[in-house]
Amino acid sequence: MTATAQTALEALVARQASARDVTEVVLCAHIGASGTTLCAATGQWRGRPVDAQTPFFTASAAKLFATAMIMRLRQSGRIGLDDRVQRFFPGGEIDGLHRIGDTDHTPAITLRHLLSHTSGLPDYFEGRRRNGTRFAEALLAGHDSGPYGLAEVLAWTREEMRPHFVPGAGRRAHYSDTNFYLLGEVISRACGKPLPDALSDLVTGPLGLRHTTFAAAATEALPMRNGGALLHIPQAMASMPVDGGVVSTASDMLVFTRAFFDGSLFPATYLDEMADWRRIFFPMRAGVGMLQFRLPRLLSPLRRMPELRGHSGISGAFAFHCPERRITLAGTVNQIADRSRPYRFMLKALDALRDCSLPLPKRGLSGSMQ
Repeated sequence: MTATAQTALEALVARQASARDVTEVVLCAHIGASGTTLCAATGQWRGRPVDAQTPFFTASAAKLFATAMIMRLRQSGRIGLDDRVQRFFPGGEIDGLHRIGDTDHTPAITLRHLLSHTSGLPDYFEGRRRNGTRFAEALLAGHDSGPYGLAEVLAWTREEMRPHFVPGAGRRAHYSDTNFYLLGEVISRACGKPLPDALSDLVTGPLGLRHTTFAAAATEALPMRNGGALLHIPQAMASMPVDGGVVSTASDMLVFTRAFFDGSLFPATYLDEMADWRRIFFPMRAGVGMLQFRLPRLLSPLRRMPELRGHSGISGAFAFHCPERRITLAGTVNQIADRSRPYRFMLKALDALRDCSLPLPKRGLSGSMQ
């Protein structure tokens, strides 16, 4: 039975890698009903096969790590989701960041607003600036931005862009990397230590993740592909904290994503509160620190597709849990050009695993892991 599941995943990965401009693919899956973990991968990197231990850029899937750290700090009583963000930026450091007309709404922004993308702040990464350009355009064309930090992000947000709405207005949400850049600062300041140390203390250490770190500290990572081009933007990647700068492996990401949703990292009761979904971009909805992907029946008329909760990254990385089927998926298709590809891939993976006989034994074939 495990052989059937493993073979199905390997065939799925092979088909994915046969698509245009897709070269490296890795997928790890945990089937909760049987406690089985399986992995499949294809591609070569630095003369060796890509596998579950190959490091890759998680891009915005890194936001799940930020959420986990915030929730652990919340559990310990060091922060609250309704704390005002200005609490962590004394001396007027972020004054005027969210100004509409003559009113500065920055004092009203809470950690919950940042996590749920309901702050109204513009997106420093993909938002349009006054001259019509977008920061992401140059990076995705392979032009490294050079190092940047909090001062630059605040200046771009305050001077080059405009807020979208008053914090917490109605049921509105606007996806913004600025929100999570600020959360990275909040985490560091609440812990009183650099963000890499906070990540180690709060997540990677407790879970035993030995191959997850920030890009600035990573010794190697699978180069990102944008169409047929390889991206080499080390300074920009090293400048991104938890909004997109984590490097991990499919093995580590699977362990982390399982812990995120099973109550190992923070109380599972938090997840109900975090599932406060708001429309963000079809067919995605934003919750508190995570995203929901669910195809409407109109796009899947023959059968209802289950929801996925987690996060993806522009790099093609994904880390999602399917509550209905108790299946967790993590990995990457390592392709920027088609942002819907990871979602189509995950739905096919759910189908492949659903069609396999269960229960499965606890040990898979070659390529599986516990």
